[in-house]
Amino acid sequence: MEAPKQTVHVQLRSIIQHPGQPAETHEMRANGQIVEKKGQAYLLFEEQTEGVPAIRTTVKLHAQDAFIMRKGGVQMRLPFRPDDTRIGTYGNGPAVMDLLVDTKELHWTPGRFAVAYKLHAEGNVLGNYQLTITYSEVTQ
Repeated sequence: MEAPKQTVHVQLRSIIQHPGQPAETHEMRANGQIVEKKGQAYLLFEEQTEGVPAIRTTVKLHAQDAFIMRKGGVQMRLPFRPDDTRIGTYGNGPAVMDLLVDTKELHWTPGRFAVAYKLHAEGNVLGNYQLTITYSEVTQ
């Protein structure tokens, strides 16, 4: 039996601070779905950027053990656990590299997912990231 799906409007806002550079803010809107599998909620949506293949994004919505997985123009898996460092991956084409994901904050309540984390690759800090995803049910 297929899990029930709820159609939602998604708003994503990320703030990225690379070492020695000013912070960058990115915002995106999309339509997506909330799917529940084995009692766990997931947010699914597609990122559309002109000139880049679509990226399918899955977010495991949980306040203690979450992840973001992206497939398409890029391949990425970032696992999050509060006050913990975990191994993630990032790939573009045939090249794939491991990332250390140092989660500083992780919050989830229905309708809002927020995470603050630091990324490291090959012993170097790539930057500090703050990501907030809000979503609301599409009403007819």
